[in-house]
Amino acid sequence: MGIEGTRARSHAHARRHGRLTVHVLIVALALVAVVSATRFPARSSASAQAPVPQFAFSGVAGAAQRPGQAVFRPAATTQTLGSVVAVASRTEALDARAVGGVSPVHSLSAGVTAAAATSGEVGAGIKPLADIIDPRSPIVEYETQAGDTVSGVAAKFGISMQTLLDNNPTVRNPNLLPKGLILIVPRKDGILHKVAYGETVDSIVQQYDNITAAQVVEYKPNNITDPNNLEAGKVLLLVGAKIKPPPPPPPPPQRPSQPGTPAGPSAGDAPAPSSGGIFKNFPLAAWRGISDPFGTPRGGSSYHTGIDLDLYGFGPSPLFAVCDGVVSRTEYLTYSYGYYVVIDCGGGWSTLYAHMSQIDVVPGQSVSAGQTIGLTGLTGFTTGHHLHFEIRYNGGFVDPALYLNF
Repeated sequence: MGIEGTRARSHAHARRHGRLTVHVLIVALALVAVVSATRFPARSSASAQAPVPQFAFSGVAGAAQRPGQAVFRPAATTQTLGSVVAVASRTEALDARAVGGVSPVHSLSAGVTAAAATSGEVGAGIKPLADIIDPRSPIVEYETQAGDTVSGVAAKFGISMQTLLDNNPTVRNPNLLPKGLILIVPRKDGILHKVAYGETVDSIVQQYDNITAAQVVEYKPNNITDPNNLEAGKVLLLVGAKIKPPPPPPPPPQRPSQPGTPAGPSAGDAPAPSSGGIFKNFPLAAWRGISDPFGTPRGGSSYHTGIDLDLYGFGPSPLFAVCDGVVSRTEYLTYSYGYYVVIDCGGGWSTLYAHMSQIDVVPGQSVSAGQTIGLTGLTGFTTGHHLHFEIRYNGGFVDPALYLNF
């Protein structure tokens, strides 16, 4: 009995060891099959997915990921995402990665910095990539802080004081800027020009000195595809351009000469005068006087480009076109000239009416001398109710008092 019992127990142990060995072999074979399937997937009769659209934007490239895509990723092992349901239920996913070592958040990489520096952009290597390579606009709007001066702001943006003054004609004291004033700052030294109705690159460069049409087109931030078909309202930077000095005025048109013709503060409610010259009437029926004449120095070589008619104590007053012509521009700014209108009088002449509270005309509209174009107001940068009125000849500013008897 003792020997037979021992033999029975030995046979039982042997059988258990054999079953364990078989189980281990089965598990090993199953793991090998899984690994082989992930590394060498079998051909499928399912149709291939359409290619995923690729796209890029400044500093980042990405691909739109289709719903449920990449739930399983072929690799040395089978890897799943956190939630298959969550991925499958997405309508669109975005896979973004930095391109060429450029961070989509931080400053430029060394290579892009060098490329940007050769372009002459101020701040290359400091500003985000989008500000250098893909600029939306050739300008920056800067809100002044306490203690700001024109020279200080110009230095901050790497441009000359003269450039800042030329592009902000309503600045009166370059040594003291009120806090909260919006300044228009070009990316480079030059003149910012907002395209008016019907303007072309050729007609624009004729209004300034030291600039050619080719230079305007070649400056990439201007994004010009057709120099003869510009979008009205588009802002162009004329790099290196200068404002034309006042040209020698041609013989003034005939002035109102009827006896007793009202002018200025004595006008009262009298109708606007008319004559057969280019400028047929005053822009206002009445005003107190001239609060700031043409040519007042503004710092550097800048000067007051128009004439200011004082309207202290007046309510919003009707503004009249002083010539027959076509409205070339209407603007609704909260800075500088505020709401203003420009009328092309023909023959190289144009007139500008600034700080309006209401505009009643649109670009392309024909107007007649004496026609109401809107109301005076206090929009833009102004220290009191007045009309800023300009006359330009072939792009140059001329003294309105030479042509109308203010």
